[in-house]
Amino acid sequence: MSAEQVARAAREASNMLQTITSAQKSAVLQRIKQVLIERRSEIVEANRQDKDAAKKEVEAGKLSSSLFSRLDIEGSGGEKYSTLLQGVDDVDHIADPIGQVTLARKLDTDLDLYRVVCPVGVCLVIFEARPEVVVNIACLAI
Repeated sequence: MSAEQVARAAREASNMLQTITSAQKSAVLQRIKQVLIERRSEIVEANRQDKDAAKKEVEAGKLSSSLFSRLDIEGSGGEKYSTLLQGVDDVDHIADPIGQVTLARKLDTDLDLYRVVCPVGVCLVIFEARPEVVVNIACLAI
């Protein structure tokens, strides 16, 4: 798929997001949580492989130990993964801001200005560690 095709698909998806209801968004968020629960062992195993590769980078002096420590998706006792799952629920309980007017001002006799919350089109995020952030960002974007 070309960059133009990806951009067009993202635009179409953004337009679709403008029409879905809060209940549909909630269903999507709960499905994300369900898949995270169902595939926890796969996700944790992939994370272990990432940490094994990163440990070699730490030993070679190419990666800091503080960055390495943030790569763990489980934490001691698995509480970090549980916090990740709770985060999905926390986002699900936030009131849906789409369509809310956050500013209304009369600028001139024939000109009214309104700021209305609308869905995010394309979101670019750069981060160096903390794999749980992908889930946080995706849920907040929805």
